Amino acid sequence: MGYKYQMHAHTSPCSACGRTLPEQLGRSLYEGGYQGCVLTNHFHGGNSGIDRGLPWKDFVEEYVRDWEACAGYAARYDIDVIFSIEEHLGGGREILCYGITPEILLSHPELINHRIEDYAAVMAEAGGLVIQAHPFRRRGYITDAALFEEVFLDGIEVCNMANAPEMNAEAEAEAERHPDWILVCGGDAHNAASLCIGGIETERRMREPSELVAILKSREYRLIK
Repeated sequence: MGYKYQMHAHTSPCSACGRTLPEQLGRSLYEGGYQGCVLTNHFHGGNSGIDRGLPWKDFVEEYVRDWEACAGYAARYDIDVIFSIEEHLGGGREILCYGITPEILLSHPELINHRIEDYAAVMAEAGGLVIQAHPFRRRGYITDAALFEEVFLDGIEVCNMANAPEMNAEAEAEAERHPDWILVCGGDAHNAASLCIGGIETERRMREPSELVAILKSREYRLIK
């Protein structure tokens, strides 16, 4: 039996651009035949629906509340919602942090500076992964479509279902030059209709950020494109 997981999903009100409500997330995944998702709402530097004027601790706690609500509703359907973040680090470039936890965020207020080197250091210490989201995306708000320096990355979102095919083709070509990279596919789901498009399928169920990281490092999964 394979377990399908969406790897890139946003909900409202945590992501300002999200349209899926916490009470819709689990039901939509269940109806679409998915076991769960990695909830990657926009964090402090991105299109967050949370007031950035809040102190760091208050901001993180407000962010976490959305995940808690999503996970609570999803449990009714036996659906897994794994905590994560998507963070914008300037120029339109964003990362997905797999393996991060609320406790890690609370312990590292320096992340408020939105620097790739800080995130890379924190995730390396925690045994997590830094994955560049939707590389080579070209849109009006993006002024820098390049990859981050390789030293800061563990992999890339080689297929983003909201990217144009030629952008994903560029990511595929780049991945071929980096056989050590961890590759994921994400729906970049901002509404319930796109939750069950893209992701990964694994033979092991994942409930925690650490289990997600273990699966990705093992390469024992397939991309859903």
